[in-house]
Amino acid sequence: MAETFDPVLGGQQLAGSDPVMGGLVAVEQALDSPDPKVRIQAIKGALKYGSRGAELVIHALQNDPNWEVQFAAWETLLEAEDPQHVQVAKAHHLPLRQVGNVRARYKAGERDFRWADLRGANLILVNLSEADLRGGNLSRANLSGASLSRANLSRVDLRGSGLSLADLSGVNLIETNLSQADLSGSKLWWADLSGANLIETNLSRADLWRANLSKANLSKADLRGADLRGANLTGAKLSPGWDRFADLSGAILPDGTVHP
Repeated sequence: MAETFDPVLGGQQLAGSDPVMGGLVAVEQALDSPDPKVRIQAIKGALKYGSRGAELVIHALQNDPNWEVQFAAWETLLEAEDPQHVQVAKAHHLPLRQVGNVRARYKAGERDFRWADLRGANLILVNLSEADLRGGNLSRANLSGASLSRANLSRVDLRGSGLSLADLSGVNLIETNLSQADLSGSKLWWADLSGANLIETNLSRADLWRANLSKANLSKADLRGADLRGANLTGAKLSPGWDRFADLSGAILPDGTVHP
């Protein structure tokens, strides 16, 4: 008997059978596979099959023992067209991962440290350039002198962390929590800090040349000696007198005007 190919999972089904039901069966079977890669592939195509497919993705998000599978389910829902699916993803907090010796793993070529639990870690002078640390927790970690250029630190918890003299050029720090962190003397050229929490953050002598600080909260931040030339501060929240000690040449100020 002729067989047809399921375009989502590559599975086969009998000709003449319901393609939706056949696809669902293939998804369900794949999600029972002991191989996480097979389960991830099934998740990526599951939403094609309506509410039942969404149920399977949500179940994987909440119950699959493998973190990578959970992440695939979370990402699939977050990128879905249905706003209810997006809300499920936003409301779900993925568990943090224990990643062990980050220095050794990075040296071995690994760059994926998403949702890593590195609270209080001693990472002085660590090299994590271009690493993906999205969603992780690095609160109170010591990253003094670290090289983090072009790393993705979006939505990372860096509260109270030590980042003095760190290289953060070109870093993605969108909506990152840096409250009470020490970034004194750090290099933040072209860094994207839009929407970041910088309340009471030490940015003294920090080099923020052409950094994006739009809509960032800089209340009570220490900007003494900071280089903000060409920086974008549109809509940023700042305390009175914040501009007395910083170099603002060519910067876009909170009200949208350009400093001379």
